[in-house]
Amino acid sequence: MKIDIIILMMLLCSEAIAASAHWSGIFLINDGVYSDDLGQYFFDGNIRGEHGNRAAIISTFYGHEENGCFYMKHADFSMESMEPTYNWWAFALCGDIVGEENFSSLKHIEDFYGNDKYTGGALVENPNDFYMAFKVSEVLKDSSGYYAGETWYGWVHVSIDEDLKMTLLGDGINLYGGAVTVGATPEPTSGLLLLVGGTLLALRRRREMV
Repeated sequence: MKIDIIILMMLLCSEAIAASAHWSGIFLINDGVYSDDLGQYFFDGNIRGEHGNRAAIISTFYGHEENGCFYMKHADFSMESMEPTYNWWAFALCGDIVGEENFSSLKHIEDFYGNDKYTGGALVENPNDFYMAFKVSEVLKDSSGYYAGETWYGWVHVSIDEDLKMTLLGDGINLYGGAVTVGATPEPTSGLLLLVGGTLLALRRRREMV
C-alpha cells in the first residue's frame, strides 16, 4: 500500500510540474584559459513556461586578472546571434531577493559586443565564492523586429580557482516569473501542495474504509 501511495504521489507531482513549467538547469562549460590570463566560461539552459513559452540561457563570460584583481564581462548575443537571446546578469549576495523591482539596481556585469574582452569589466569582489543573479526573457518577433516577452529570474553560485577555472556550486530559478531568493531553491507552489495533500487524504480515507 505504501509503495502505491509513493508511486501515485510521484506521478501526480511530475504531472503537475510538467503542466506548469520546466527548466533544464544550468550547465557550465569552461571554454579555456588563454595566454594573457583570460578565462572563458559558457552557461547554457532552457526554460519552458506554464503556457509553453520558452527562453534560453546562452551566456558566455570572459574573466581576466589585472593587478591582482579579477574582472568579468558578459558577451551579449542579442544583437549578433542567429537566434537572439535576452540574458542579463548582475552580482548578488546570498539571501538577496531579486526580481522585477530591483534587478536594474544591482551591480550588472558589463556587456560587450565585439572583441574588447581583455580589459575592463565588472570587478568580482571574491572570485573564490560569489553569486550572480540572472534575468532571462523569451524572444518574440513582430514586423518591427525582436522583443522580450515573459521574463524569469534566477541565480548561480560559482567559484574561480587560481587557474581561472570556474566551478558551479549551485543554481536556482523561479519558474513562475516572480522574484527569487538568491541561494535558495523556490518552494513548491501552493497548488501542488494542495494536490499532494488532497491525494494523501483521499488514500487515507480509502484505506480506512477497506
